[in-house]
Amino acid sequence: MNIFGTSDKGRYRAENQDSFDLCSVGEGTLAVVCDGMGGVAGGLLASELAAGRFLAYARAALEASGGTEVEDILRQATDAANRKVYRFASQTEEYTGMGTTLVAGYWTGGTAYFVNVGDSRAYRIAKDGIVQITKDHSLVQQMIDRGEITPAQGRHHPRRNIITRAVGSERFVTCDIFTVPVRPGDCYLLCSDGLTNAVEEAELHRVILAAADAEAACTSLVTTAVESGARDNVTAIVAYDGRRDA
Repeated sequence: MNIFGTSDKGRYRAENQDSFDLCSVGEGTLAVVCDGMGGVAGGLLASELAAGRFLAYARAALEASGGTEVEDILRQATDAANRKVYRFASQTEEYTGMGTTLVAGYWTGGTAYFVNVGDSRAYRIAKDGIVQITKDHSLVQQMIDRGEITPAQGRHHPRRNIITRAVGSERFVTCDIFTVPVRPGDCYLLCSDGLTNAVEEAELHRVILAAADAEAACTSLVTTAVESGARDNVTAIVAYDGRRDA
């Protein structure tokens, strides 16, 4: 697995409240992106706590299980991250209401597993197009599902940043799990909404296919978002299985 991640605070934020991490787990690869919320005090802490706890829990559990029961482990890791953030938010007035999005991927053998809470996303990119794997937990997505607005209108809706689920904002959280086959030549993108709000999907597709490797793709994606006027922090992880030209 060829994988790389990078993050930038952008030109309009005082600090970067996104967090990401990645690691090898046996024959597989695990990665996570979190986008914090809760003001200056809480956003960065929430994303750091969630990303760190998720990765540590999932890595240990996957190693112990030998890579089986992956969906259950990803749910349990998300619950563990939620408990950690919620505990901090409940115990300190300064952190009341903080939370974070979470999107993570685990690639092993011929299968890729994804989990998400909030509006950070996972995509699959192939030569013939780009597909969003995860589904946003957001007010705008609910409006799209009800037929009140189109996806194109949702991209520029004034309330597009309102999410309906977050890690740490409630005692319990519900995540969604997605499983897809790993196909030769496919790339995968995990990202915060700082990227997707600034760069159209067609441009994400073009930039990734034009890049020589995962590091070049990440650097180009983040640079494109910042130069396009991203109003938020921008984080991206790109992964492919080494058979890109197959």
